[in-house]
Amino acid sequence: MKASRTFKIIVIGVLTLFLMTSCSNELETETFENSSLITVKIQGTPSILSKVNLEIIDVQLRVLEDETSPNAWVSLHTVNTGIHDLTKINTNDVVTLVDFEEIPSQFIYNIKLVFGDQNSVLKNGLEYTLNINENFNNAATNIVGKQLQTNKMYDFVLVLDLDNSIEMSSEENANLSPKMSTEMRLYNLF
Repeated sequence: MKASRTFKIIVIGVLTLFLMTSCSNELETETFENSSLITVKIQGTPSILSKVNLEIIDVQLRVLEDETSPNAWVSLHTVNTGIHDLTKINTNDVVTLVDFEEIPSQFIYNIKLVFGDQNSVLKNGLEYTLNINENFNNAATNIVGKQLQTNKMYDFVLVLDLDNSIEMSSEENANLSPKMSTEMRLYNLF
């Protein structure tokens, strides 16, 4: 009687172990067929300015060579739109703008931040309206030039050089000509 009870316990244990192993194997083999995951973060640099408030309303990728084509730019699901003080987001801090978005594995030419109208700087206790240089069309664009690979995660950190991007004018205005670099980290998903 003890032998049959022990046998039942062993059989139940082996079946449970088998079922748990087969479930975890299914999760490990889940793939992102023909797609990649991306995150996009923003960071400022240390600055002589007290505040640099930028209103970010969209993050876009250019996926076609001809940027004038209607489908050249693709908007991403931006999770942290709004006004961000980039003087407080520097060195080891970032703000996540796009968080683990699945996109087709394709060639990415550029990445672009689209700005709203609520941009300002604070210098020596005075607040200035921050105007975007009209050559930049209310956006900061940076070259990526990368073919995305399937089943990879790409982490883009856009670093805006605050002091070299902002020029103070004598009319109580400041002008933004974005100078931005992109750091990219690649992670294998499986």
